[in-house]
Amino acid sequence: MNVQKPRGNSSFLNWILMLSLMLIPVSCVTEPAGPSPEEAEKAVIEKETQSLDNWSAGNPAGFSVNAAEDITYFDDIGASTRLDGLEECKQYLTSLEGMIPPHNYEMLDTKVQSYGNVAILTFHYQASDTAGNKGTPWKATSVYNLRDGEWKMVHAHWSLVKQE
Repeated sequence: MNVQKPRGNSSFLNWILMLSLMLIPVSCVTEPAGPSPEEAEKAVIEKETQSLDNWSAGNPAGFSVNAAEDITYFDDIGASTRLDGLEECKQYLTSLEGMIPPHNYEMLDTKVQSYGNVAILTFHYQASDTAGNKGTPWKATSVYNLRDGEWKMVHAHWSLVKQE
């Protein structure tokens, strides 16, 4: 079998080959861009507010309304060792029923840092009773992950602000 090299088309073939190689990286991108930082901030603060509205209404188990199945959790009340998973977190929060009285709250100094499908919310939580008496402030970090179009809390850490 005699194979002959095409004549006169080699520069055209090289050009086609180079163009194909340049387009490969573009065609391999299948992930859509994540939400804008503004969209992430709005959604995450909405989710956190929903959780805190439950907490402040005296429903501590309702804090987990936006938690992912694989959430991890710490706090200064009784979860000084990490809680792993939604069921463990719900059991712990349920054990606090009757211990968290209904109250008002403020989220202060909120900051959301977003990285594609992950957003980190940090803030101070200031509770006050119906007479306006303020309790000890807390500092909180909640990490959210965008899964199937919905932001889910994958980690939360709460600690009391230590007075100097």
